[in-house]
Amino acid sequence: MAEIFYIGMDLCSDFTQLSYYNDIKREPESVSQLNNKETYLMPNILFYSKDTEHWYVGGEASEARFNEDGIVVDGIFENLSSEEKLNIAGREYSYQDLFMMMVKLHIDSFLYRYEAAEIRKLVISIDDYDPLMFRLLSDLYKEMGIDKECIEITSHLDSGLYYIFNQPVELWNNSVALYDYGADGLNYYRIDISKNKEPRTITVIHEDYSDEMSMNKYGNDTYQMDLDFAKIGEYEMKKAYISSVFLTGVGFTNKWMKKSTNVLCQGRRVFVGQNIYTKGACYRAVGGEYREFYDDYFVETKENVLFDVGISLEDENDTFVPITTGGSQWYNTHGRLVVIMDDTDKITIVYKNHKTEEEKREFVRIHGLPKRPNKTTKLSLEVEFDNPHEGAVIIKDLGFGKLFPTTNKIYRKEFRI
Repeated sequence: MAEIFYIGMDLCSDFTQLSYYNDIKREPESVSQLNNKETYLMPNILFYSKDTEHWYVGGEASEARFNEDGIVVDGIFENLSSEEKLNIAGREYSYQDLFMMMVKLHIDSFLYRYEAAEIRKLVISIDDYDPLMFRLLSDLYKEMGIDKECIEITSHLDSGLYYIFNQPVELWNNSVALYDYGADGLNYYRIDISKNKEPRTITVIHEDYSDEMSMNKYGNDTYQMDLDFAKIGEYEMKKAYISSVFLTGVGFTNKWMKKSTNVLCQGRRVFVGQNIYTKGACYRAVGGEYREFYDDYFVETKENVLFDVGISLEDENDTFVPITTGGSQWYNTHGRLVVIMDDTDKITIVYKNHKTEEEKREFVRIHGLPKRPNKTTKLSLEVEFDNPHEGAVIIKDLGFGKLFPTTNKIYRKEFRI
């Protein structure tokens, strides 16, 4: 009998981390390297061994490169859009091919530890939306031989929220601070929770401090880095009552925080961890009780759509029927609605602010369709987004069975809110 796994994956440019849901502990557990139980950071490199004619990934690739004759492949993220082909063992690989192989091997290196393993859900957390990477990862289910619904792609920010709100409630009964100090610099997120107003809302305020703090700026001068971070922490902590602080990113790995620790720890709990995003993605993969919290809150972030898109039925109650609902990342917000036209060639599209219910309306006339009897024109309405504020409603003529075949006409109504 196969063991069922819910997996969270934090996919960064240099390292990948994995976690799986431990049913006994009822929480995510990080996956360590096979050859180094002390680290959970798996390098994003591949190694092809000419001796064994075998591909290695991560820590095993780092080890094999010194013990076997072969070819090292790194810089996979940086070259993802490159058209260069690499000839390895008589076969040509694009960097996109190698990227997909690397991701699959990272997952397989964990699954191979079990006689029979099955992925029930895999949530992949990435730093920022990249259309090429998103498209590749969206096809990963084919490489893995699993259903499309088993894989979901989300962001570091969303994973961080999932992690935070699955901690004890006393850690987030007021605002929460999340500092992410990566290779590109420092980013700060303040998570405010509105519990007493409807709709109940989680609002994330983002401050980019990468110009003020980056690892390249300081070199070995950790004393100045500590002073600068203490100054930023003191400034941000004055803006709201913070229950807890979470620190993540490679910039926090070394023990340089002294003055800044004193600032952050005044009346609040502070946690440092490199596995926040992978564990948050794992909580999302499990769903169920871990997702219920989000059903009660509307989430406002820099990447989320804040409005619903739908149509008015133009009846006496002016009934609103949503096609998409706000509160999720724009690249994960999709919807489809099928309507039958009732003595009209006009559709009223409604954009409704999910929080305030303020709305904007646009009227679309469907020109060019053949004359059909009433209620025999069926249309498909789909919504897609280009960013949190812009997108399009795509209207397709579906015809009406064999009596009134489709014209295959497609109408596109772009919007900006």
